[in-house]
Amino acid sequence: MCPTGLKEKKVKDLTVEEFKHLIQEIIAEDIEAWKETFEIMADRKLMRQIANAKKARIEGKKADFIPWEKVRRNL
Repeated sequence: MCPTGLKEKKVKDLTVEEFKHLIQEIIAEDIEAWKETFEIMADRKLMRQIANAKKARIEGKKADFIPWEKVRRNL
């Protein structure tokens, strides 16, 4: 997490240490996002489900999907 006020500063106003910290935060967030992406891509069953859902969407098979309102109620 960025120190308080760091996100409101302009890059030119950051100290070298603040800038380093900001870059490290951004890189850490990107690495986490890539890890999650790779985990999904490595899961053959999940990738098959995604491909099937994409195909059903393209083919207009609305019955294969749950309406957002129903999903939202169950959260």
